[in-house]
Amino acid sequence: MSACNNNINIIRVAETDSTSREIVRVFECSRVREDISVLVADYQTAGRGQQGNSWESERGKNLLFSVMLWPRGVAVKRQFRLSQAMAVAVCEAIKELRVESPESRVQVCIKWPNDIYYGEKKLSGTIIETTWAGDMVERCVLGVGINVNQQVFCSDAPNPISLFQILGHEVDRDELLSDVLHRFVPLYKYLMAGDDDEIVRRYISYLFRRAGLHRYCDADGEFEAEIVDVAADGHLTLRDTEGRERCYYFKELKFEIY
Repeated sequence: MSACNNNINIIRVAETDSTSREIVRVFECSRVREDISVLVADYQTAGRGQQGNSWESERGKNLLFSVMLWPRGVAVKRQFRLSQAMAVAVCEAIKELRVESPESRVQVCIKWPNDIYYGEKKLSGTIIETTWAGDMVERCVLGVGINVNQQVFCSDAPNPISLFQILGHEVDRDELLSDVLHRFVPLYKYLMAGDDDEIVRRYISYLFRRAGLHRYCDADGEFEAEIVDVAADGHLTLRDTEGRERCYYFKELKFEIY
């Protein structure tokens, strides 16, 4: 079933291999390239996480969707801003559910590059896929998975958690999707206008381990460092205990989870 809301084309399907693959199949040949297109599925048979990992999701329990964009005027060197905008939107929509407890002091954060964490546990992840025309982004697909109402996780994923496990009750997935999109659209408009400042400010403010020394691991082994910056192309700069700055792209760095 398809719908249109606030200039957003939305299609809902019961099952697909991957919402990101499905949205490309549905909209790739469309002549309408100004709207934001969204495909939502109750179940994915081949959902993907970062670094080629599978995404565990019980049928009908979680929020699985992909957003297709045809951004105009976004250079390839700024493409990570698209991912940041979605991460901020998801993070803020989850915060709105009042999952943060003053007693426990557990916070909802964005773990670089775009995972959403509740404390040291993963609530959501996003995969970004882009095609280029020269040095500009032609098409972008943001595939998002949010653990919403799943009560038990059976895979070997190290640290999943759901909103149900935090809140103790089910969350309306459609309302959550609507809130995420409501928050994403103005950020996307900022980006299209060439204004990254608001996206960056909010992304940094929610960044996991944004202050202090923490343990990381790269190809040379484990070390302690603090976050210095996240660049427009997505690379993360750390400063280790010897004052040396280290730069990493996706998959080059592992956060040591306590």
